Amino acid sequence: MQLERIVFFSDAVFAIAITLLIIEVKVPHLEHTATSREFLNELLKLTPNFIGYFFSFFVIGAYWVGHHRIYGMIVDWDYGLVWRNIYFLSAIAFMPFTTAFFSEYVGELVPIALYSITFAVAGLLEIFQFRYAYGKGFVDAAIAGHDYSHFVWRLSVLPLTGIAAIAMAALTRPIFAGMTFMLIPFAYRIIRAKFEKKAAVVESPLNAKETDVT
Repeated sequence: MQLERIVFFSDAVFAIAITLLIIEVKVPHLEHTATSREFLNELLKLTPNFIGYFFSFFVIGAYWVGHHRIYGMIVDWDYGLVWRNIYFLSAIAFMPFTTAFFSEYVGELVPIALYSITFAVAGLLEIFQFRYAYGKGFVDAAIAGHDYSHFVWRLSVLPLTGIAAIAMAALTRPIFAGMTFMLIPFAYRIIRAKFEKKAAVVESPLNAKETDVT
């Protein structure tokens, strides 16, 4: 039950953070006599806010999926793990603010850098949490070293993307930082292909025969 309380609390923080994203998008105030064109113009002005909302929604969702997978493997805990989970959740809860900040000031260095830093820190804290649980023996013993490496590589994609976005914003123009986030799906595919190939080699008939002979 104690382990379930950690998960329930975490889910509540994720749910609140993901809900706050849309609350930060303010409804435009127009007179009731405003024309349809005026309404559309006001909505168009909110385009950066909508982009920030949808992007961060899926980012927080991706972190929740990773967290869900981590705690699907964990069978024990201590307060060291609890605090590492709290550190991670603090970064998740901060995301609605950074999303609203960079959506309001698109093209400025400081807002996109703050968002990218939060993005990267959340990912690093998630890895930190999983490695701690694995090192302490809290992860199900059935998880093979191959699966552990695969999962850590997958967890590394988001923080590395955040770091790359910071570099892109600093070295070129801040608005180009968003291009780095488009590489996330491709990175996942490359990692999956890499580990599927390794698994195929390990499970090949030739290797199985050699194992039997040994």
